[in-house]
Amino acid sequence: MSPSPVAPETLRNPVVARLGLVAGLAVLLATLLLPAPSGLSPEGWWTLGLALMMAIWWTTEPVPIGITALLPLIVLPLLGVAGFASVAAPYANPLVFLFLGGFLMAAGIRCWQLHRRLAHGVLRLMGSEPRRLVLGFMLACAFLSLWISNTAAVLLLLPVATSVIDAVESCHDDPAEMRRFALALLLGLAYSASIGGTGTLIGTPPNALLAGYLWETHGIDLSFAAWSALAMPLVIAFLPLAWLLLTRLLFPVSPRLEQAIRQSHLTRDLAALGPMPVSERRVAAIFCAAALLWSTRPLLNNIPGLEGLSDPGIALICAAALFLIPSGEAAAPRRLLTWAEAQNIPWQVLILFGGGLSLATAMESSGLAFWIGDGLAGLGALPGWVFLLILTASVVVLTELVSNTATVAALLPVVATIAAGTGLDAAALSAAVAMAASCAFMLPVATPPNALVFATGHVTIAAMLRAGLAMNVLSILLVTATVLFLAPVLFASG
Repeated sequence: MSPSPVAPETLRNPVVARLGLVAGLAVLLATLLLPAPSGLSPEGWWTLGLALMMAIWWTTEPVPIGITALLPLIVLPLLGVAGFASVAAPYANPLVFLFLGGFLMAAGIRCWQLHRRLAHGVLRLMGSEPRRLVLGFMLACAFLSLWISNTAAVLLLLPVATSVIDAVESCHDDPAEMRRFALALLLGLAYSASIGGTGTLIGTPPNALLAGYLWETHGIDLSFAAWSALAMPLVIAFLPLAWLLLTRLLFPVSPRLEQAIRQSHLTRDLAALGPMPVSERRVAAIFCAAALLWSTRPLLNNIPGLEGLSDPGIALICAAALFLIPSGEAAAPRRLLTWAEAQNIPWQVLILFGGGLSLATAMESSGLAFWIGDGLAGLGALPGWVFLLILTASVVVLTELVSNTATVAALLPVVATIAAGTGLDAAALSAAVAMAASCAFMLPVATPPNALVFATGHVTIAAMLRAGLAMNVLSILLVTATVLFLAPVLFASG
């Protein structure tokens, strides 16, 4: 996951950065000087100004994105929106420690070159045609995301993907073609995790939240199979379209890369790599243990004494093991991972994600998230399909800055109150909210998978914005169509 020598798609434009600096400050100042809209508290109004300022600064980068992510710590306490302790708490959110553990495990994998062996195996299964290779990674990640968290799925595959990029780059002389391949592969990995997570009730928290909400408020028992019957067609349709969008339209992947893939060290026989040394086997064992524990954690939580086991806890246990277990190499006795090697992980991304979570918490506590959702109530007089389209688009936009779980929690009660006038029932609209909440593709802070691929150094914010905008539009159309045509069958309530 370390930054790569592949050059960014575009360099930061100093003029755009200066304009962004001024525009961000102007937006925040406007909310301080102008009265809050009806129904929104002053704290929510100021939080909206901060959210817009951070969005502008994240996209134009007048300052490093990690510094922008620290703005909630400065602005929110000064404005009295929340105390410093409550604003700072999300920077230590469990997801931040899941990131930390994942980064440390990735460092251990790269330290002992295990990723090269893994990359060879993936390449042997998927072939050397570059577009097919991207599709293979996307399918593998989407499948994992059906059963384990989206973040864990990306953490498992990202070191393999980056090793493929590094190896191919060493044998290819066209930087532009390499940039497009790297962007298609890494963004495909992040996006397929979010897409795959919608397919099952355990794939992502909003799905489970929806199931609980439907049971508590509507008496609908949304089973695992029933949800998959609704969501899996979306996954099956979305994945190939996303692959075509990334590899054919947004970042056309050149067939010439196949020659570079064949020439790279990844095409050597496993025999040429030699038998796995002790150090590599030990890192692989820790890596597999993490995958197994993440996959079986819901079952393990039923065992006395393991009720508190969590995904971040698993990541940190396995990361700590790297610092404790000797490498077993007689020629160079040492631990599997040293602190000097750990210092190279992308610490800025931990701050970035903490800042996004802190902003999301402020949007909830100030009433801003509910105000945005409540604003949709005035659209209830529109035809059902029009309202559904607007609702889906609004959720997709909102979840770029607010956590998907928070978005769903805020909007489900609002949707229930306006469903009667839309021609669609509340359960169908609620399903649309849950599915759309997983479709945040534009910003690194929108989802952990986005942040993880951004941390590699191969993906720029400009590239993610470009791809994410197209993906968001596609997701809005697909979610709307899925709910219109399939939800009436599942939620047969008239």
